[in-house]
Amino acid sequence: MYMAHKIIYYKSALCPRCRFTDRLLSKLQTTHPEIEIEIIEILTNPARAMQDGIWMIPAVIIGNLRWYHAPPLLELEAALNEEQV
Repeated sequence: MYMAHKIIYYKSALCPRCRFTDRLLSKLQTTHPEIEIEIIEILTNPARAMQDGIWMIPAVIIGNLRWYHAPPLLELEAALNEEQV
């Protein structure tokens, strides 16, 4: 069982690679609605992306872990479970 977790997701409406990540995170949230996903659109919030050191998208962050691609669903779930400890 997941506790309340947060995923930070940096994306752009113009990014073709972000579309796959959108679907992946949507699927994750469908099966685990308790997981909060903060979506940051870099076109409208570039200062936040720069402040957080985001230079590539898509970027998915869970705790101290970062992916600059759509990670496998099982890898995301494992990272969320580790954050629980």
